[in-house]
Amino acid sequence: MGKIQTPDWVLKGKEKPKEKKKGKTFKIKVCPKCGSTNVNVFLSGEEGRKADNWECKKCNWTGKNIKIKEVSEDEFLEMEEGK
Repeated sequence: MGKIQTPDWVLKGKEKPKEKKKGKTFKIKVCPKCGSTNVNVFLSGEEGRKADNWECKKCNWTGKNIKIKEVSEDEFLEMEEGK
């Protein structure tokens, strides 16, 4: 049997690289207050060109700090079927 070789990331003292998820991933915007995915961009400014705020249709929250959740294709389809 041959020797097992130590990976380069261990020898260099770095963190283990993240494994990529297989399949397609989707980024979903989520309300930070109630967790609803029913959020829309709120356009303001001159002629509505500045997209700086978000609003939740469920709890009427408005703000700039929207949460983004990454889900797999299967999870995304389950969420859409539940609507």
